[in-house]
Amino acid sequence: MSGFQTVEASLDVVTGILTVQSHDVYALIDPSSTLSYVTPFVAMEFGIESYQLHDPFSVSTPVGESITVARVYRGCVVMVQGRDTTADLIELGMVDFDVIMGIDWLYSCFAKLDCWT
Repeated sequence: MSGFQTVEASLDVVTGILTVQSHDVYALIDPSSTLSYVTPFVAMEFGIESYQLHDPFSVSTPVGESITVARVYRGCVVMVQGRDTTADLIELGMVDFDVIMGIDWLYSCFAKLDCWT
């Protein structure tokens, strides 16, 4: 995906640097993820309020753990190729990435993800 400062691709996901709320973050773009997530350590830097989810839910991790998520940061500004988009980011304790951008965000900004190229 263009707009990343550095990009690594596999057959299923793309990783790289993405700008969220004017901060460069290490991102995983994962079209198999239904929603988008942010680690609480990065979210603290955004300077925006989080909101309690009406219905907290569990998220399964790749290592088989299940984590309950309960907070969301609404309307986070995500810059791609000099254009601002927005995403609701659910707070998720993770260490490998600052954000995981799921299909909800990709769909909302009419993104085309070409992992082949």
